[in-house]
Amino acid sequence: MIKKILLTGIVLGLILAAGCGINPQQRDEAKAHYMLGLSYLRENRLSQAMNEFRLAEEINPKDPEIQAALGQVLHIKEAYPEAEQRYLQAVKLSNEAPRFLNNLGALYLDMNRWDDAIRYFKATSSRLDFDNPEVPLSGIGYAYSQKGDYLQAVTFFKEAIATNMNYAPAYLGLGEAYYALDKTAEAVAQYREALAIAPNYAQAHYQMGLAQVKLGQTDAAIAAFNEVIRLIPDTELGKLSKEHLKVLE
Repeated sequence: MIKKILLTGIVLGLILAAGCGINPQQRDEAKAHYMLGLSYLRENRLSQAMNEFRLAEEINPKDPEIQAALGQVLHIKEAYPEAEQRYLQAVKLSNEAPRFLNNLGALYLDMNRWDDAIRYFKATSSRLDFDNPEVPLSGIGYAYSQKGDYLQAVTFFKEAIATNMNYAPAYLGLGEAYYALDKTAEAVAQYREALAIAPNYAQAHYQMGLAQVKLGQTDAAIAAFNEVIRLIPDTELGKLSKEHLKVLE
């Protein structure tokens, strides 16, 4: 789903703040634990990442990067209230750095708190010091889709595309909004745009298959579902695609 894409790159900072009362040796030690935690996080070794981030926090509890890193691990573990507290702390300690506002928007999507997600994504997208406004703009579009306000969703996905024409998730979201509005041909066109940018985008292949079934394009739908199975066979989407093929073939 789109909201998973919005989590990409939550932990961006690699240089930790000095922190009140932290000497250079302590700062270096905290940074070492933080960097090791990032390595574990990239390898999806969540328990090890959490341990390293907590060791960094013991040394430098006032650093927003460390708080955000702890929040990300908790977010991935679906400990949402605890993640929220860490993200809020990162926002406070960083004087509302936009990447931490974006963290909260992404978290609120997972918590189904659509209005809160919209509020934080709007705060992020309006900041000139945030390098990827297409990400929060797509988050706003996704939240409006979940609220059933597909016309508003279309508006924000189009704004995201205007900001970055190479951001495939925005085309996927726009296609899903069109599909919900029963504009199936327009949805297919957007899925094609997403796949032109990211040919291995399994979610876009899956949504394409659904739309092509609706249009009566059975052979094309079969090809789309087979592509999902090739890319992600053991996932929920892969299993759903196999079930769809049983009906279509």
